[in-house]
Amino acid sequence: MTFLDKLLNYYHISLEEYEKNNVPVSSIKLIDPKSIEVMDKMTARIFKAIENKEKIIIYGDYDVDGISATSIMVKTFKKLNYEVSYYIPSRYLDGYGLNVANVEKIASKGFNMIICVDNGVCAIEAIDRAYELGMEVLVVDHHEQPNPELCHAYALLHPTISYVSDIVASAGYMSLFLSAGLLGYFDDYLTSIAGLSVISDLMELEGYNKDVVKIAIDNINKYQYPQFKLLTDSLPITEKTFAMEIAPKLNSVARIEKDTVVNRLVKYFVSEDKYEVYSLANWISEENNKRKELTTEALSFLDDLEVNEPAVVIKLDVIEGLIGLIASRLVNQLNKPAFVFTKAEDGVLKGSCRSKDGFNIVEALDLSSDFLLTHGGHSKAGGVSLKEEDFEKFKVNIYKYALSHPFIEEEKHPIEISLGDISTENYRILRTFSPFGMGNPEPEFVIKNIASKNLTYISFGKHISVKLTMNTKLLGFNMPEVEVCQQPFIDLYGSLVETSFKGYNTIEFRINSYKDSNI
Repeated sequence: MTFLDKLLNYYHISLEEYEKNNVPVSSIKLIDPKSIEVMDKMTARIFKAIENKEKIIIYGDYDVDGISATSIMVKTFKKLNYEVSYYIPSRYLDGYGLNVANVEKIASKGFNMIICVDNGVCAIEAIDRAYELGMEVLVVDHHEQPNPELCHAYALLHPTISYVSDIVASAGYMSLFLSAGLLGYFDDYLTSIAGLSVISDLMELEGYNKDVVKIAIDNINKYQYPQFKLLTDSLPITEKTFAMEIAPKLNSVARIEKDTVVNRLVKYFVSEDKYEVYSLANWISEENNKRKELTTEALSFLDDLEVNEPAVVIKLDVIEGLIGLIASRLVNQLNKPAFVFTKAEDGVLKGSCRSKDGFNIVEALDLSSDFLLTHGGHSKAGGVSLKEEDFEKFKVNIYKYALSHPFIEEEKHPIEISLGDISTENYRILRTFSPFGMGNPEPEFVIKNIASKNLTYISFGKHISVKLTMNTKLLGFNMPEVEVCQQPFIDLYGSLVETSFKGYNTIEFRINSYKDSNI
């Protein structure tokens, strides 16, 4: 069986389906903005605002999706030769989403229009206040809406509510549609930012989500945009680069900085001054290093943590920006839904929630909606705030929901390959099934019956490193020779990775784990 046949079996598709799916993707394949029912209403109002020289502000969010969506809109207006203002709220000073206090500040500065991106569907009170003050609010969002009739915005662009698709897209991607509606085309650079937002916000990689990420990766590697290249040492850039390197660096700023310095991230994406972009890239990397130090300190408690309940619901004395990272780590380490809270400066408990298939965050939070101050998010991630006296009630409700909604574990079926299957040609075939992520998992491979005595090691026997050919190798970190060689024959589980050093590319079988072949 060929390597391609093994992949077709893994993904349960025919050769004909594969060839159809593997047609080169371009922006032509994306949904036509004109086909979106609300698009004419939104673009007509924006063009009227431009014609009347109205003051417009883009109001975003502090995560990568919100930064992406804001940057796409600001850059779009630049291309229309119309200057707009923008604001990324501080996680600590403003909280999530448009609020009444900021609406009043915006009104006092003479703005006529607010375009909310990655927020707005739940900002009912704030939007009502904007209307009272004579401002119109346009909303570009993708979060679940409590009641569609409650949104009093002038217009709402939303993947499911606006009938764009039944697949939930990122707010950055929705902003790209509005951008294309205004410009008349999908800009290559802005499409690349939208692709980053899809990966960073863990959207399902199906249909048009998968298409835009493919286009983004192709564009970035073709045009070498510095805003992406400066945040990674990996070449070529892939969806893994988005998820593991670029997005965490961008997210680090809002996690640890309590003022509004996060707005520099929009400047990073929209600036055309290469020296400013280089300077901001260095600053972003420094912020990420600070975040790493704080996270290491905050996670020190995990080694001794024991949880006997069906979910993890805990209060910690850490800065708010780290609770999402801690919740993610707890889900992966304990394989239970995690709700991590910290006390904010106003005395309110703010929490971050993470889950997996089977346990729906939004449904779980709805059980406690009567006493929650704020809540929202997606099925696998969300945010919540409540009074400290309601914490125990909240915990009981979450435990109750978790008991009847356990995780649905997908059984893994690694693809068996041989050492000879590790090649540049097969890696290229593997990439035709990408991008990998939510809804399109990257396959795990297994190489069976490897004689442990034939493996070679580096760093005084600490890591497996076996050169197979001039441009292929086996690599396994923290797999000491003294432990591996206790089994005469082992099965190696891992993935195929391409690395580049000084222009020389290598295909690695990156070993994730190993087992005794006799088990």
